[in-house]
Amino acid sequence: MKRTEWTEQHDRLLAGSSPDVQGPTEPELARVWNRVESSVTSEVRRGRPWWVTAGVGVGAVVLGTSGIAAADLFSARTGHGPSDREDVALGGPGERLDPSAPDYGDVIAQETADIPFPSESAREFAIADQVHDARFAVPGAERVSTGAIRAWVADAAVCAWSNQWAAATRDGDRTARAEASDMIGAAASWPAVTDVDPSPYSRPETVEMLDRDGNVVEHTTQDESQFYYLGSLAVAMQGTKRAAVATILAENNGYCRAELVPDLPHANPMNTGR
Repeated sequence: MKRTEWTEQHDRLLAGSSPDVQGPTEPELARVWNRVESSVTSEVRRGRPWWVTAGVGVGAVVLGTSGIAAADLFSARTGHGPSDREDVALGGPGERLDPSAPDYGDVIAQETADIPFPSESAREFAIADQVHDARFAVPGAERVSTGAIRAWVADAAVCAWSNQWAAATRDGDRTARAEASDMIGAAASWPAVTDVDPSPYSRPETVEMLDRDGNVVEHTTQDESQFYYLGSLAVAMQGTKRAAVATILAENNGYCRAELVPDLPHANPMNTGR
């Protein structure tokens, strides 16, 4: 049998039967890989309030150790929210993020863009501080809610505004002082605050404890919601005692890092001068 010679017409027919196909975009790939990860990851939603929930999965480990996945596919966004009311109470509202992902800082910046800061440098530090806290996160093994992240960044913003108030009080800058006072007065209505603490409270709580002899005894403490302190802080800012403002922050806010309160150093709970 005579073999048919290959011609230019064959080339044209072959090209027509195999049209160009556009590759998937990075967000599309990220969504696919997140679905793959979630299908092999068992999440445990029991643990400390406002912290991370854990899960273990082979797929997550593969994603975490693959250079290609880390560069192009692995995103902090998982597309998953809380499973029930208890999950909301333990982990906070909003999407569950993977803090080990390379775009974690970018996602935090997007999620917290509405929280007011007195300066962009303070905002950038607050975001970088969250990324630094997650530096040891294991890929696919931890989750943190956007609600919790937003609340923590809101705490940092309160620190920054308090620092402006302190500097303005010291320098006699009435405009900057009034701006900071007004901002703290309005902080209780920020969505990042109301999402996690819509009705701030302070109430006695009775817990059972063991005494030195091993007997069960009841002990009463004062239980306060995360942002209950904002009321006392706003009142303190009507005066001029910077030490009073610093004490309220040091006792109630864990995000007054030294970089956020250079003019109110004792607001930092780690300050050895307290």
